[in-house]
Amino acid sequence: MDFPQIPLEAAPMKRAHGGASDRSVLDFSSNVNPLGPPESVLKVLEGGANLIARYPSPGADDFCAAIGEYFEIPRANVLAGNGASDLIYLITRLFAGKCAQVLTPAFTEYEDALEAAGIPVNEGEPGVTFLANPSSPEGRLTPASEILRRPGPLVVDESFMDFAGERESLLARAATDSRLIVLRSMTKFYAMPGLRLGYLISSTETVARLRRLQPPWSVNALAAAAGIAALADRDYARRTLELVPKLRADLACGLGNLGLHPLPSEANFILCRVPDAALICRELLECGIAARNCDSFTGLEKNRYVRFAVRVAADNERLLSALKGIQRECLINR
Repeated sequence: MDFPQIPLEAAPMKRAHGGASDRSVLDFSSNVNPLGPPESVLKVLEGGANLIARYPSPGADDFCAAIGEYFEIPRANVLAGNGASDLIYLITRLFAGKCAQVLTPAFTEYEDALEAAGIPVNEGEPGVTFLANPSSPEGRLTPASEILRRPGPLVVDESFMDFAGERESLLARAATDSRLIVLRSMTKFYAMPGLRLGYLISSTETVARLRRLQPPWSVNALAAAAGIAALADRDYARRTLELVPKLRADLACGLGNLGLHPLPSEANFILCRVPDAALICRELLECGIAARNCDSFTGLEKNRYVRFAVRVAADNERLLSALKGIQRECLINR
């Protein structure tokens, strides 16, 4: 039997999320909660040996029930997956034979998934529109009413909506609106990217269709248990919503004082327009700091944007100090 030939450009690439691969580097390229994982999640992992000795629920039923209870929606409107990215690839299977629109700037996962499914992107009349709210990498929050004015099916990625305090979220509406699919990630807000856990909310009919397309056991037992524990930790969510806006405002002020032109953000990151993104990222790495050169994001001018995650105050001060030194060095070398 001859296997189909895969074009070289379609071959999978080894890559690090965000931009940092060295664990010794202070990582401002990956957008996770600066508080780190909730203590409740760490306790689940410490005592989780019994979970790996048996199969998880095929559909992560307990986790989906916890999501339903948290947002006061029926469990039948919830589907869990191995991270939001896993669900993006699954969702594209609903739109075979149609065209898709991706609102930019945007990270490449939407286009990658659509192209893998053979769905043309930004060509012809769209049969579905993908967008993020808050947007990534900008962190801009779009009013829900503005999103709903768009025609046709909408896939709204709300992976960073927790940081906006649920303002402008379409999650509850998605449970009863057949043209909406809302994506969420447990990775960002609960700082557990290594566990891979996400979920979507949509109509009962859409969730049932996606469940038939999804392989069983897509969510491992540890991830599901950690997700349940995280949702139950309301104090962690409260502390995050108190801390992150202040850290973000202070960091944005510092970046602005250095002339880096930070864009307004409602998420846990800040996008800056800069003269030379590659130079800044390279010089920061020499200082042991990783930032995100945003050249890989669709819809942004090349080599002009750098994104910084919001970290704890001491880390943010170290970043600003390094940038100040780089700025001084560049001026001296001109």
